[in-house]
Amino acid sequence: MKRGKLQMKVSFLAMFFVIGLLSVMVIIVTGFMVPTYADESISISCYNEAKSSWPIGRVDVFDVAQAAQTCNAMYYDCKGRCVGCYQDSDYIDNVCVDMQGNTFLK
Repeated sequence: MKRGKLQMKVSFLAMFFVIGLLSVMVIIVTGFMVPTYADESISISCYNEAKSSWPIGRVDVFDVAQAAQTCNAMYYDCKGRCVGCYQDSDYIDNVCVDMQGNTFLK
């Protein structure tokens, strides 16, 4: 009788170990896939609208919504007032994104 209970305990422990291992594997694989937003990076021109219509510099982003935040983080001259612009094939003008995430044509 003790032998049957022992086998049952061992089989439950083995089952819990396998379930735990599979759960960790799923979390790891999912974690590697989640951070990507685009297949390729997008080149963004950074403009300080308060000073000049010439670009301050360029940055590469994977998410266009983060264009202005990346420009302001990268260039000291921006001081929170830069917008990030990129060329979109649907428009003649550049599409720009401000710090609030609003898009407009430039």
